[in-house]
Amino acid sequence: MKRKLLAILVIALLFAGTGVAYGYWDNLVVEENDVTITVGEGVTLSVSVKDAIPSGVLIPANAVLKAGDLQEVEFSYNVKLDQTVLTDLDLSVVASNVKINGSTANAGLVNIVITDNNSSKVNSSDVVVTITVTLSDPADLAVYNAIYNQDITFDLTFTATQ
Repeated sequence: MKRKLLAILVIALLFAGTGVAYGYWDNLVVEENDVTITVGEGVTLSVSVKDAIPSGVLIPANAVLKAGDLQEVEFSYNVKLDQTVLTDLDLSVVASNVKINGSTANAGLVNIVITDNNSSKVNSSDVVVTITVTLSDPADLAVYNAIYNQDITFDLTFTATQ
C-alpha cells in the first residue's frame, strides 16, 4: 500500500514539476542588453533577428508554438544626442532593407513596429525606442518552409532634425 501511495506521489510531483517548468518557460522574454545610441548626424544600425534569439525561432503569428518558438522579438534602444541643444529635435527612426536569408522575395511578411514611448523629440537625455518584429502568415506551406528559421535582417536609421 505504501509503495502505491509513494508511486502516485512521485508521479504527481513529476506532473507538477512539468507544469511549473512550462509556466516558467512560457513567461520568458527575449531581451537585448541595454543599448545606447548617440545621434550626431544620423546613425544606421544593421539588425539581425537570429543573432538576438540564437536558441529560438521566430514564427508567424498564427503558427503553432513549439519549444523555442517566438511570435515576436523585441529590441530596445536608448537614443540621445551627442551634444545638448537648446531645443529638442525631432527623432525619426526608419526600418529599411528588410531581408529574409539575404533575399527580399518574402520580406513583405516581416512586420516591424517602431515605438518611441510617445516621445518623438530627442536631446541629451535618453529616449527609449522599442522595435518589435513579427511575421505575417505566409500564403502556403512552401513559403512557410522557405522562411522558417532563416535570418531576418534590416537596417534602422536614426536621425534627429529640427
